[in-house]
Amino acid sequence: MKTFWAVLSTVLMMATCYSQIKQSLRTESGLVSGVPGRDPSITAFKGIPYAEPPVRNLRWVEPRPPRQWEGVRKADHFSDGCIQNFPKGDFPKSEDCLYLNVWTPAKDKAALPVMVYIHGGGLRVGSAREALYDGEELAKKGIVVVTLNYRLGILGFFAHPELTKESPYHTSGNYGLLDQNAALQWVHRNIAAFGGDPNKVTIFGQSGGAFSVTSQVVSPLSKGLFRAAIVESGGVGAGFARTELLSLEDGEKAGVKFADSVGAHSLADLRAMPAEKMLSDGSAESNVDGRFFPASPVTLLNEGKQNKVAMIVGSNSDEGQHLFRSPVPAGEYAEQARKMYGADADKFLSLYPNDSEEASKASQQRMFADRMALGEQNLAASMTSIGSNVYLYYFDYLDEGGYNSEPPTLGLRLGADHGAELPYVFGLMSHWRASVPDQDLKLQNIVMQYWTNFAKDVDPNGKGLPAWEVFKGLHSPIMIVDKNPSMRPHPRAGQVEFLRTHGVK
Repeated sequence: MKTFWAVLSTVLMMATCYSQIKQSLRTESGLVSGVPGRDPSITAFKGIPYAEPPVRNLRWVEPRPPRQWEGVRKADHFSDGCIQNFPKGDFPKSEDCLYLNVWTPAKDKAALPVMVYIHGGGLRVGSAREALYDGEELAKKGIVVVTLNYRLGILGFFAHPELTKESPYHTSGNYGLLDQNAALQWVHRNIAAFGGDPNKVTIFGQSGGAFSVTSQVVSPLSKGLFRAAIVESGGVGAGFARTELLSLEDGEKAGVKFADSVGAHSLADLRAMPAEKMLSDGSAESNVDGRFFPASPVTLLNEGKQNKVAMIVGSNSDEGQHLFRSPVPAGEYAEQARKMYGADADKFLSLYPNDSEEASKASQQRMFADRMALGEQNLAASMTSIGSNVYLYYFDYLDEGGYNSEPPTLGLRLGADHGAELPYVFGLMSHWRASVPDQDLKLQNIVMQYWTNFAKDVDPNGKGLPAWEVFKGLHSPIMIVDKNPSMRPHPRAGQVEFLRTHGVK
């Protein structure tokens, strides 16, 4: 009996030691210690620096690797979000914000697939610390999950002639996208220490994060850093995402105008200025800088110069529920249609009726979502043309208790809102509702399996799941994600095709 207890004691001690070792890992910059997740099988590492703080003379400089540290760095809390003008953001914000977070299955030594999430917010707002992006539930599916901050707004996308002159690459702007790239490079070099396989990285993002994902797909700087991408409602050219970016020259002109508006006469003045003084300007945009973007993203896609990666891409049925804010009156709507479409105006008005003010508003809101679907279809076709396997979806599940409980902007709830899929992707429906209907939990499980199967095998299909076929062309069936997911024709194929054939972007 004494022998039994001695053996048991040794086993328990070894298990404890293994857990402690797993919670203290070596990165290229030093040791980090994590914290147990809500589920003890998961260890979370929060607030790991992937670049030097972009402050003072490093404001508007490409990200540099973090400095070495001594001892063990406690990665037990989220970093500040990047500084931004976001009245709803109730989290601390700072220029010192280039940190990432890792969730890993704590006792799994295998080289696991990695999913890196890039948050949305139009490149102006947002943070990796938001509860909506908690990676623990995905990690429980056998995935190492990474979320990251990147510079936003004027601090992330400011171009200026003086910045271009001092750059060894003779370019400026796109610092936020370069931050994302630096985080992906960090993952490539360090994720094995967390149990991840650097050769099995999938990047995914929604809205501005989807634009960011597509940007990484087309940038030569990101070649080889990931093998798959998931683009949720916002790929290049999708709806509100810009089809053509500013030229570097136009970006610089906008930068000079901004500097004049805040009374800065030199780059030194701009770098000495408190960041808070610059937050009123949210107009900074990415540009075709010749480095991150050798040409516009749409041009790179059309010419087949993007990185060849597998892709899931799609949009939601009511993207404009909160984003579309400026309908025109029904009479003006019909007049505009006749000016734009001439002999085809009646066809347009049959697809987008304006029989009443309410019908006109609904049509305009639906067209916002249709433009998004059109852009995602075009992206799918571009990726397919270079031999990538692409899986196209349309999320059309309406639940009344999702994460966005705000009333619709125009009072119309016509389908699944922009971002409605996110709680299903991250497995967080119970975070937003005290009691989750069985149907919601069932769909959450299906969506999580699709996304994590794709990260594991670059194929979303798996045992017990509705079959999801590879995208075969603009008019082929796609995965309709509703209460009974299945391959079907796009429910708004006629509207989307009309927009396509009439050059609507």
